[in-house]
Amino acid sequence: MHRFLPVLMVLLIVGNLFTILGLTTNLSSASTRFFLIGGPALTVCAALSIVIIVLKRKR
Repeated sequence: MHRFLPVLMVLLIVGNLFTILGLTTNLSSASTRFFLIGGPALTVCAALSIVIIVLKRKR
């Protein structure tokens, strides 16, 4: 499972970039909604996965 950590860290960065993109650009309503919902959702899922993997490794 620990081999997924680099991928999850990249997903964390991508989620943050999606959120920033949704907040700062003037896109259509659907695109903005996609970035503003998908960005934080991706960030939260990646962060929770990283925490779970790290906690399982410590046991």
